[in-house]
Amino acid sequence: MRCRYLPYQQWFTQLALIFLIAPSAIYAQENPETLTDEISSIIQKYCVDCHGPDESQAQLNLESLSRDLPLVKHRRTWLTIVDRVVGGEMPPDDAPQLSEDERDQLTSFLSDSIERFDYEAIKNPGFESIRRLTSRELEFTLGDLFGVSVDVASKFPVDLSGTSGFDNSANTLFIQPQLLDRYISAADEAIRVALSDYPESAEQKASFDHFFHTKPKGDQEEPKTASRLISTFLPRAYRRPVTQAEMDTLLTRYKKARESGKSFNESMRLAVKLALISPNFIMHIGETPADSKPMRVSSIELANRLSYFLWASMPDNELLQLAASGKLHDNATLMKQVDRMIDDPRAQTLGTVFASQWLGFEDLGTRIRLDPIDNPWCTESLMTAMREETAMFFVSLITDDRSVSELISADYTFMNEELASHYRIEGVKGIEMRRVSTAENVRGGVLSHGSVLAITSFPYRTSPVIRGRWILTDLLGTPPPPPPPGADEIDEEIAFDEGLTAREKLELHSDSPRCASCHKQIDPLGFGLENFDFFGRYRTRNRRQVIDSKGQLPDGTVFRGADGLKEAIVTHRHDDLVHQVIRKMLSYSLGRQLEYYDEAAIIRIGKALEANEFRMKTLIKQIVLSYPFQYKQHQTEN
Repeated sequence: MRCRYLPYQQWFTQLALIFLIAPSAIYAQENPETLTDEISSIIQKYCVDCHGPDESQAQLNLESLSRDLPLVKHRRTWLTIVDRVVGGEMPPDDAPQLSEDERDQLTSFLSDSIERFDYEAIKNPGFESIRRLTSRELEFTLGDLFGVSVDVASKFPVDLSGTSGFDNSANTLFIQPQLLDRYISAADEAIRVALSDYPESAEQKASFDHFFHTKPKGDQEEPKTASRLISTFLPRAYRRPVTQAEMDTLLTRYKKARESGKSFNESMRLAVKLALISPNFIMHIGETPADSKPMRVSSIELANRLSYFLWASMPDNELLQLAASGKLHDNATLMKQVDRMIDDPRAQTLGTVFASQWLGFEDLGTRIRLDPIDNPWCTESLMTAMREETAMFFVSLITDDRSVSELISADYTFMNEELASHYRIEGVKGIEMRRVSTAENVRGGVLSHGSVLAITSFPYRTSPVIRGRWILTDLLGTPPPPPPPGADEIDEEIAFDEGLTAREKLELHSDSPRCASCHKQIDPLGFGLENFDFFGRYRTRNRRQVIDSKGQLPDGTVFRGADGLKEAIVTHRHDDLVHQVIRKMLSYSLGRQLEYYDEAAIIRIGKALEANEFRMKTLIKQIVLSYPFQYKQHQTEN
């Protein structure tokens, strides 16, 4: 199969295409099931008046949804509908009601279509779209390319997260015209820091010496020296083998600069700049297959997938050499590389990038902060420590190969003196973050981390609803349906009753028929965390009222406080937790949102995890070995 990479001449053409055409794939309908006439008739008769094209209550159009086959493409929605119909909540009381036979027929068909769907029959690894590096990936890649820290991410607009919840998702990483100037500025900054004739630090000097590892002894040797330097630099910059034509493009730039009177070093810097603004550097571009059939990714693509998954940066020399030798597709070799890369400090991005976006704590101190005048204790250093606590904790689960359940139930965390003081924990001194046992307090697991508790609160007050929804949606992957119009509003009579606690007000509000079904799922989980205030400090009273932290799961399991909530989740919602961790990490590793056909891989990964005590390294290794990680399929055309 011929490998075709994007030449520099096609840069602006490619930019236009990417800008105009969103990288979403159009898939054939594999293994579709057809709704029977009876089921279609039931939906039309009882459902579409409220959930149809003319009126889509709860943003639900069942007429179009029932045509989007297979039904498992919207698994969560259909199962929610089954629950509502079985519970008698749909149709509403004032609407025509299904007969018992119709109810059984509808729910049985939907449940069977979803639960018995054969995911293994679908061989679709998902599309691979050309996408640009995120601003953080760009910064990390420049840093690893030159061996010196380069601050460029802050100069770019914030990368938006797509449906996946991550900013590395291909469906959001478009090339916008205004970004072109930023890439030029980023290249200039990288060259200034890494290749200056007058380095300002030992790190910068080392970077300069590494690039200019050989010097021309005279004018006659300059072209050969330039060629040697570029031949060393360019495959690393493009993260793959390069063609002679690509080499010649940079050499031509060097020659023209030299002929114009610029020095050897300056001419080389201009050649490097040309490489750094090339799409081959700032974008993920793989091989283009001859047809739309699934194909195994090449060794070099596998190396790139692996490095941007575990490091959010480029492959190092060892990984590139293994890819060039063809050894990386050997599973034993691949697993050794995974172990090596997890032990590398660059794997901290699994906490600072992956976990921070999944759990949402990256917003703390950026979009979520308190007025420092009214809250002098809420310093930048405190918020940094809170983010670091959760990031370091998550990475420790991986490096120590702990169980997925310890995300909730761990008996340790990470603190420095300022954060420990915020938590009212004694004995921790200094500014350095370190591991601290929480056996004697309630700080183990992410549910008691200040970062999570702050981002799931309102400014200056807690919100059991936000916290409960966060647990259901982000942590367990079982989001409640969207609220009906006006459901967020508490009646004024209730809201201004000073004799009621916040819990009592919420419970009265939740008794409303339009609110009860969802709040019964959400609120008890949030109540379990009420002993923590809006910024994660532990308390037993709120405005002199004793806090009631009792909660109950939908299955009837009763718990009290954070420790009880943690135990309830680990004991009764463990499968949901594991499934969500798999989904989130798989989506992040692929750089795209997941589709229904990815469920086969999720199921296999889950079985492997169960066989190995749900250990985190097993999770990462199984993702790397999975079909969607090892294979790809380019989008098809209508």
